[in-house]
Formats: sequence, structure tokens, C-alpha cells
Amino acid sequence: MTIDRTRIEATQGEKVVGTYFDRSAAEGVVEKLHRAGFNDDQITMTTHGGHTADDGTFQRGRIEVSVLADDRADEAERILSSAS
Repeated sequence: MTIDRTRIEATQGEKVVGTYFDRSAAEGVVEKLHRAGFNDDQITMTTHGGHTADDGTFQRGRIEVSVLADDRADEAERILSSAS
């Protein structure tokens, strides 16, 4: 799992993205985000399938959970990091 944070200049907010390889872990953090008060307009879950890279190596699929967290970016990061 990895966590990335990006500052969004247009809104002066932050987007926090967690990358997971297990669907149940990703779904679990989405539930935790909902319980913490983040709404569906703030949360996006996308899947990226496995593929072969240009160098011929296999790249495993992943699931990304993005949160438009604005002033709650620290809280969102903590929740995304809590995946088990």
C-alpha cells in the first residue's frame, strides 16, 4: 500500500490517494471514510488491471482510493493508512 498527497491549487485543498492490491482492504477504507463523514462526492475508488510494461515485465493490478480531503487531509491519510 502507498499513500500520496497532492495539493490542488484551484481549490487550495488536498487530494489523498491510497493504492491497494486487495479489494477488501480498499472497500474497508471507503467504509471508514464514510463513517468519518467523508461523502461520495469526495471519495473515488478506481481499479487498474494488470498489464505488461514496455520492458516486458508484468505489472500487477491495483485499486486506488482518492479522497478530496481539503482541510481534513491528515485525517484522510490516517484512515487510508489503516487498511488491514
